[in-house]
Amino acid sequence: MSTPAPGRRAATRAARRRVDATVLLAVGLPLLAVLAALLVRPGAPELPAAAPERTPLTSATVICPSGDGPVIAASDAGADGSVDVRQGRKEATVDLPAWRPTEVAGDPAPVVLRAEGDLAPALLAGRGGSPLVAPECRAPAFDEWFTGVGAAAKHASVLELVNPDAGPAVVDTIAYGARGPVGEAESVLRGVAVPGHSVLRISLAKRLPRRDDLALHVRTTRGRVAAAVLDTYDELGRGPSATDYLPSQPDPTTTNLLLGLPDGRGRRVLQLANPGETETRATVKVVTERSTFAAVGSKDVVVPPQSVARVSISPLLKGRNARDAVGLLVESESPVTASARLFVGGDLTHLVTPEPVTETSAVVPAGDKRIALAAGRAASVHVVARDDAGKVVADGRVEVVPGRAALESLPEDAVLVTVTSNGPAVVGTVLASGDGDAVVRLRPVPRSGLVAHVRPGL
Repeated sequence: MSTPAPGRRAATRAARRRVDATVLLAVGLPLLAVLAALLVRPGAPELPAAAPERTPLTSATVICPSGDGPVIAASDAGADGSVDVRQGRKEATVDLPAWRPTEVAGDPAPVVLRAEGDLAPALLAGRGGSPLVAPECRAPAFDEWFTGVGAAAKHASVLELVNPDAGPAVVDTIAYGARGPVGEAESVLRGVAVPGHSVLRISLAKRLPRRDDLALHVRTTRGRVAAAVLDTYDELGRGPSATDYLPSQPDPTTTNLLLGLPDGRGRRVLQLANPGETETRATVKVVTERSTFAAVGSKDVVVPPQSVARVSISPLLKGRNARDAVGLLVESESPVTASARLFVGGDLTHLVTPEPVTETSAVVPAGDKRIALAAGRAASVHVVARDDAGKVVADGRVEVVPGRAALESLPEDAVLVTVTSNGPAVVGTVLASGDGDAVVRLRPVPRSGLVAHVRPGL
């Protein structure tokens, strides 16, 4: 018997391996196709898309920007518990009784408040200062507008970004000016990184000097951030100077109602931002307790596309209008954002459109104040005010009629105001007066969260 040569044996083994691989592919590929068909289940009906489900809020974060006055926290839903307070590197836990406003921090640095469980949907806060300033304490936002920002020596603004979490956050901001988008803002405001548990401040007068008023569209693309704009108006030389916070607006809209005009003489300017691609026109009307009307001699405001328009509203508020005016109604053909900058009696105040609410609460400064309410439908609004001990100092109803503003005085010692409508949504502000004026908007308090609907993929 002859023995195959070593080279022939190697060739035979290679041929056998090729045959085995061919057999494996011939058998395995059909099996894989059958398994894939079973997984895809072409005969199974497609599940319809479902909206997110609302669930009770179990965790809440409220951030107060920097300021001179103390931070006051409150629970407005009958729940009590402990609040975690973080200010820079300092951390503390404060007990918060139900309905009783409590001072939780006194330093000027930004404050981050956290609550868990039943206290989460009831947590709110506020901050005062002297001269009277009332910055908004609120949850982080992901998309908002600041209209009427300054970047000059006479009118300067600082954008403050607070990151409440340990991880980094990224913020993208687009700036619009009188002649359109501001190209120079790309290197200053786009892709701004905010490290964890930190505060970043951007002085626009130093980083982006311009003479025209700006509108900032601030969007958080990573993490969570609370943005605030500290606005300063200076007459220069020996003239007065004042500082106030410019509130934000969540979206452009065709109807902007600015409530809470302070009394007195001074400079009053309206700023409108048009983010659309086409020019739009806006009418400005005066809102009083008796009616809403266009003042004699008022003209439409033309706002170019992707631009900011500024117009003096002092001529609208002369004579009797100055005494009776509670607010301004701005109606436009296309959605715009709006703010009024009021430099009255050497004090700076801003008016920005409040969000509609059916029930909410707000921490307000002590002292002389009144609440202004308006609605698109007739509404009966229950207003309850409490002092710093939680005692009810006012309890009554305010009837709101469409086309008019409703005004109601509040006790000087009231620091927590709760508003509940009988159904229709209302908008409102609290105008506090003392060493200057401050306008506190009524804002929705988050009571629930959204849980996305999840279904199996292919």
